[in-house]
Amino acid sequence: MNVLVNGSPTAIGRAIVAELADSSHSLRLTSMAPYEPQDVMVCALEHDEATDKLVEGIDAIINVGYQDEVDMGATFHLDYYTRRTYNLLWAASNAGVNRVVNLSTLRLMEEYEENLVVTELWRSKPLASDINLLCTHLVEIICKEYARDQKFEVVNLRLGWPLVAGGRDDIGVDTGTSALCSEDLGRAVLAALESEVEPWQDIHIQSTVPNQRYTTAKAAAMLGF
Repeated sequence: MNVLVNGSPTAIGRAIVAELADSSHSLRLTSMAPYEPQDVMVCALEHDEATDKLVEGIDAIINVGYQDEVDMGATFHLDYYTRRTYNLLWAASNAGVNRVVNLSTLRLMEEYEENLVVTELWRSKPLASDINLLCTHLVEIICKEYARDQKFEVVNLRLGWPLVAGGRDDIGVDTGTSALCSEDLGRAVLAALESEVEPWQDIHIQSTVPNQRYTTAKAAAMLGF
């Protein structure tokens, strides 16, 4: 499968690239700016021929829909995660892309008390004061509309935090109850690319840790996670 990874220089993107390096999928990496450690196809994600070329021959897209590493300003964040994301998905729908795996965050559910069993049926509660969470929420809305219009299937993975390099044994006892290791992230994304799913699917992903905050029962049922 030919897979486009949008946002490959981000921490989540780098982890995905590393974990999928030995998979059977062929990865095409993209970003709005060059990133020397990776062979990145630079694209501004405008409504133009360059974006059409970016998705040419692509079967599936892994879209990093959340990052909190770089503060590029509220205006740029909103533009990138709304207009430019829309442009990418529009080009994808015209190119015959079959599936989008959107990487969101369980921070959208962070406002719920920890003693509650929060599932995918619960409504997300992004803080309007947090531009990164607001943008992530908007990306989910855009993806969902494309799925509703049956342009392609969307698996919306809400990821635990923090992201820990390595396996579950690398998660420290003080890391937190919502942690996700990179090996589990890779497993979840591979399964999301290959499993049979509904046109739109929210799935919560975090590693098994003591006093685990979020249930991953749906991930187990849908993805074998």
